[in-house]
Amino acid sequence: MRDSIQGHQREDVAVIGYAARLPGVDTIDDFWRSLIDGRCHVRGIPDSRWSSARFFDPDRDVQGKTYARSAGLIDNVYDFDAAYFGLSPREAEQMDPQQRVLLETVARAFDHAGVDPNRLDRKRTGVFIGASSSDHSTMGLKDPKMIDAQYMLGNTLSIISNRISYQWDLSGPSYTVDTACSSGLFALDQAVRAIRDGDIDTAVVGSVNMLLSPLPFIGFARASMLSQIGLCQAFGKNADGYVRGEGAVVFILRRADLARIEHDRIRSVVAATGTNSDGRTTGIAMPSSQRQSDLFENIKTTYDIDPNDLAFVEAHGTGTPVGDPEEAHAIGSAYGQHRSAPLPIGSAKTNFGHLEPAAGLVGLLKAQMSL
Repeated sequence: MRDSIQGHQREDVAVIGYAARLPGVDTIDDFWRSLIDGRCHVRGIPDSRWSSARFFDPDRDVQGKTYARSAGLIDNVYDFDAAYFGLSPREAEQMDPQQRVLLETVARAFDHAGVDPNRLDRKRTGVFIGASSSDHSTMGLKDPKMIDAQYMLGNTLSIISNRISYQWDLSGPSYTVDTACSSGLFALDQAVRAIRDGDIDTAVVGSVNMLLSPLPFIGFARASMLSQIGLCQAFGKNADGYVRGEGAVVFILRRADLARIEHDRIRSVVAATGTNSDGRTTGIAMPSSQRQSDLFENIKTTYDIDPNDLAFVEAHGTGTPVGDPEEAHAIGSAYGQHRSAPLPIGSAKTNFGHLEPAAGLVGLLKAQMSL
């Protein structure tokens, strides 16, 4: 991203609004204060989510249990004003809280952007959402009798994005992206491409993750991915794994010339986006420093980015002893070694935990507010 004053050369895609609901914070102002004050919002998982006596064991070798008892959690996860969105209580009860929290966050993002969704050019507005968790859908395994007529539409990943298009009658492209931890940023890349290609003028870009089942905790613990001490120590020498987190982040993007015509507040512009894949590594979950460096180099060359212009890099930085060194090496190779001063890097996961599919947009929000 570039500051809207300094980035006049690439103002074709503007950020005009954003909103978030994240662990320990309910507004973007709270989010910024937490960063400035260096607060960590990771906490113990309460028994209101699931029984720690049943699913927790500090012994890493015990099967069917998780040694991780900490997470970045939002409050009142099941609260929802169904009437505000014209939904019946019966339908809302069947909906995955991911859909409900995202609806609320999109509404806030429209407000922050000063955009009346009813006045949007519906055919020229797209919805691009990153999501991968299906925790709520497993609830039906406990008691199949709870499954009602709205259960499938309320718990299908594709509907997370389509629910937004339906709510505000938007008929541009609308789809859910699942590329694991890069889902939110991949959705951003798709939205930017759609605007630059002239397919749409405005985009709702968001991502969401909710921790509603102990089963993924058990799986990640068995893979030794989670921190035993319960902290995401991004790029720290004592990093022992990541802490899971939940929440939602939404950005409103618009073609910059239209934003100026509409007198929108241009809060920043997107300087560049890009994607690639690690391909084959030593294991399917293992990162490739070389492929990450290749992506950085490609973006740097294609968009003529001077490494000396970078204020800092908001990295993935999960706090794992495998991923962090690979990522730091890639950033250093592509950018750090070509600067006249050290390049600061960091990760908001230290404050809020790892929101998995939503992690990238948490980092983007940190970069946006830093501007």
